[in-house]
Amino acid sequence: MRGTRAAALALLLIAAEPAAACTFCDGGFRGRQTLRLHHAGAKAVLAGQLRNPRVDANAPGGGTTEFHVTVVLKDDPARGGRAVLTLPKYLPVIGDTPPDYLIYCDVVNGTLDPTFGLSAPAAVVEYARAAAAATDADPAKQLGFFFRRLDHAQPVVAADAFLEFAKAADADILKAAPAFDRAKLRTLIAAPATPTERLGVFAFLLGSCGAADDAAFLAALLTANPPAERTSAAFGGLLAGYILLKPQDGWAFAATVLADERRGYGDRLSAVNTVRFFQATRPAESKPNVLRCCAALLPCGDLADQAVEDLRRWGYWELTADVLAQFPKPTHAAPIVRRAIVRYALTCPNDDARRFVAALRQSDPRLVADVEEMLRRFDRVPVPKN
Repeated sequence: MRGTRAAALALLLIAAEPAAACTFCDGGFRGRQTLRLHHAGAKAVLAGQLRNPRVDANAPGGGTTEFHVTVVLKDDPARGGRAVLTLPKYLPVIGDTPPDYLIYCDVVNGTLDPTFGLSAPAAVVEYARAAAAATDADPAKQLGFFFRRLDHAQPVVAADAFLEFAKAADADILKAAPAFDRAKLRTLIAAPATPTERLGVFAFLLGSCGAADDAAFLAALLTANPPAERTSAAFGGLLAGYILLKPQDGWAFAATVLADERRGYGDRLSAVNTVRFFQATRPAESKPNVLRCCAALLPCGDLADQAVEDLRRWGYWELTADVLAQFPKPTHAAPIVRRAIVRYALTCPNDDARRFVAALRQSDPRLVADVEEMLRRFDRVPVPKN
């Protein structure tokens, strides 16, 4: 349980910051560089073949490899026009191992310094060249270029095109959505070969451009019993796509999932993240349904603190009576839940919250003092005087 609560707290902290990349991708993708970004940061980008690798017996794991340049995508005077470079690393070329390679170089003390490289047959090299040129100021046009390559036969190309979406802002994805091919997205979502970590993004994209039959397609995945492991891993993106395409049914399903304590913890946390996405991207339009989902979660002691803290951060005080009613329940006795409710009450400007705090100062002054101290030290939400 400690691990799952830590995961919940991490999700809460992440959600408190503005989303700089697609909400429905694995966070690990956001720190990775696309080939386009590698190109922009490199002084030289060269394609060629690896030959004559040599192991340095005096340096475990060390050695050299010749790199025979065949295509120059970006050049620097430090190369001096040389067609053969010696890479300071042993890169084995054995048997059927493809020798074609692409390297990105910096320049250190007037010498090329390879910083990144990958196996690159001709199709990858051409993609890298085209991706580097895809610098349209309009994010919609730029993402359109990468969308067309999400199902590329070369895995390296398809993975890099996906990475562009994983790093793109939600608003830019929604702006580009009218140009997306929904049939391609359904094929990608249904294909067993599609990596699981891409499914949530593809479902979000489908929700951004799909039609009524696509809503039924996503609903079938979400409601399968038992749920597929791949579906659970992409639950947040699938749910967002469903809500975008069929809001009334999608929001009702989200509230049902959140209220069901028998359901997998991961699915419910993903649903919380999806609710946060809609509150962040369309607060006025989504507010009634966001409140509905939070109300569904409040009676659940395992995740009530998530709803309480979200309501507090957003300044949504409509559910104050429901929030405060959870405090004396045995199911909500965990310190993380009780502190969340006190934090909410200290921040809320309603009379009910003031009376709650006044009573608690008498029955448990230490708890109130501790929460007040944490708010003073770390919180950005204005706290009224209770």
